Amino acid sequence: MTFFLLSTITLLILAAVGAATFRYAQTMIVAENSAAITVDRDGFVKRVLPAGRHVLHPFERVDFAIETKTKLAKGRATDIATSDGILVKIDWSGTYALRPNLIPAENKSEKLRSLPIADRAMSRNADIYLRKLIGNHPVRDLFSSTIRERLERQLSQLMIDRLKPLGIALNGVNLQTIELPEEVAEALNKAKAIETLDGAIRQVDPTTREVVRSAYQLDEILHWDAYLPVPSRHTMKRLGVAAHN
Repeated sequence: MTFFLLSTITLLILAAVGAATFRYAQTMIVAENSAAITVDRDGFVKRVLPAGRHVLHPFERVDFAIETKTKLAKGRATDIATSDGILVKIDWSGTYALRPNLIPAENKSEKLRSLPIADRAMSRNADIYLRKLIGNHPVRDLFSSTIRERLERQLSQLMIDRLKPLGIALNGVNLQTIELPEEVAEALNKAKAIETLDGAIRQVDPTTREVVRSAYQLDEILHWDAYLPVPSRHTMKRLGVAAHN
């Protein structure tokens, strides 16, 4: 009788253990181009599961999942000051992918939890580095293809190095639209037009040049800035000083 009782108790214990094991040893399928971050019973990060089928440990559960495929990121940095004091707006874009394996052991849990909002980290760092880089150039430089390409390379490398330990693999950044204040854009466009017109007139003979000057009141055109609003005149003075320096 005692033996029978002990056997029954043993079977009940084994059944309970089996039930508990079945309950907590769940199967998890992580979708393609994704990764899942699991936590233990206390909510601490436990593992990063790549795409595929996985058996969860007892008391382990999936906290959140992320996509690891390449994505497009884009943003706009505003009030970026050039070396001559002009505030510009710059649109940028780039491609990136989330790579949890790039995160070092230090503060790994915190950085893993930040991956779903990786776009914020990219925008924040693009803003910081654009301010540093653009601040070394006058506004005219931003429209030089050579300087623009150099700025893109510098910005890309700075952001790649900064974002890699955060688990963000950035492929590179491109500068898109550079938006100037309306009065500055107007001033630069007129200055370019006058420069082109004056250069063309200098190529003709003196007699024809005088006729053209009279017909188009070139003297007034060459001093067009006197007819601009005060803010525009101040802008042109700053640009002139920067050009001579």
